[in-house]
Amino acid sequence: MSSNDPAIILDRGYRNYEGPRTGRRGAMRAIVKEGYRRVLGLRRKAKGKLFPWTLIALALGSAVVMVAIEWVSSTLPVSLDTSDLFPRYAGYFDFISNVALLFAAFAGPQLLVPDRTHGVLNVYFSRPMGVRDYLVAKGATFAAVILSFWLVPQLVLHLGYAALSPAGFLSYLGKTTDILWKVPAAALVYFALHASLAFLAASFAKRVGTAAASFIAVLLGLNLVAVLFQEASSAPGARWTSLLALEQHPRYVRDWIFDLDSSAVIPAQAGFDPQASLLVVIGLAVISVLLVSWRYRRLT
Repeated sequence: MSSNDPAIILDRGYRNYEGPRTGRRGAMRAIVKEGYRRVLGLRRKAKGKLFPWTLIALALGSAVVMVAIEWVSSTLPVSLDTSDLFPRYAGYFDFISNVALLFAAFAGPQLLVPDRTHGVLNVYFSRPMGVRDYLVAKGATFAAVILSFWLVPQLVLHLGYAALSPAGFLSYLGKTTDILWKVPAAALVYFALHASLAFLAASFAKRVGTAAASFIAVLLGLNLVAVLFQEASSAPGARWTSLLALEQHPRYVRDWIFDLDSSAVIPAQAGFDPQASLLVVIGLAVISVLLVSWRYRRLT
């Protein structure tokens, strides 16, 4: 087309948005909703649903199996005590911890990494939402998904044991009211540790797989380092290396909450109290919040 040709105006049908403007809260709700879909593979192909729903099925299935075993033992003519054979509320954290670890390693990077690699952060950080709102929404999504992963199977266990209790459903619930705060408190400690490491890894890694592998490697690798130092070194300061066993700290706090023996926990063997493990988890959470916030402010 030469410069003397007349201009051609095409009407593409574009028009201004005339719907409701929900502001910051609406933008944060949209991020939470999108995060749920991404982590759980909703509205995605079957391969996107396979891994998260397999882990969810394992978590719920294990709780159903334990309730079923309790029911079978209650129907036997000879009374059989299964409390020492199968974990109850506190023991269930150990029973499912490996599955929960994989789920956290998957969910954290899925929430953060694709937004950077797909180049949509500038869209999210446009008005009225800023970096803090974005990270709060992502953290809320992670909390809802991971805490549900810990708490829903525990609820299945609780209601199942109550239904099978010889004393009656309501009587069992009345005698175990302490479970209503002990289980959520322990789950919150596990969540704080997993969220801190998962978000740190996802904030700096460029790929979802790299972030997930880094999360697992740091958590289990530091635990191995702590074990080796405890066994190989007799130096006075060697006991402090036991605090590197990050995977052990939620377990130690859980034992404290449920008043259980903690002789097998590495920080306990080094002479630390459970309050020290709680402080490590809190300190790691604070450091994670600061580093992740710094990282995303640099991206804007």
